[in-house]
Amino acid sequence: MKNYLKYIISAVVFLLIAAAVVTGCIYCYNHVPDFRNLFGPGGTEVLGNTADVRQTLAQRSERAGLLALYLFAGIVVLQILMLFIAVHVFGNIRKNQASPDIKLAQIANADIFLDLPLYIGLFGSVSSFMVMSFSSSSGQLIAYSSTLIGILFCTIMRVCLMYPLKSKLIAAVKTAENSK
Repeated sequence: MKNYLKYIISAVVFLLIAAAVVTGCIYCYNHVPDFRNLFGPGGTEVLGNTADVRQTLAQRSERAGLLALYLFAGIVVLQILMLFIAVHVFGNIRKNQASPDIKLAQIANADIFLDLPLYIGLFGSVSSFMVMSFSSSSGQLIAYSSTLIGILFCTIMRVCLMYPLKSKLIAAVKTAENSK
């Protein structure tokens, strides 16, 4: 029962953080001109009739900017989700009663959770090509920022989650070997 409560609280905290990120991005997009300009230039020029559709460049740029914004916010939310998952996985390894050797093997097995931010960053880079077909500037923003965020999350998780636990377990293994 205690584990379920921990997972429910974590899920609620994650959803609150995700909602804050998305709401903050949308608010900044609508109220901060410099933030809005990151997601593509706006213009009021008229494109005219194109394939029986009347559309202005400003409307097209607006849609591309919103697509880029939602993609960016989604990537940030996914990165935060991967952080929550990694914290739980490494917390479970830390708390279990297995020997240090088994815990080290579990850490090696759980290494994939530390690489997931890099894969999400790569996903952001690849998906930015789709956005670039509408707006090259906002597509570049997503490509660079998603990769950078992925690298930062991966590094932070390795330094804060894996390194201290692995160092402690290696010391425990060495102590056990020396006492034999």
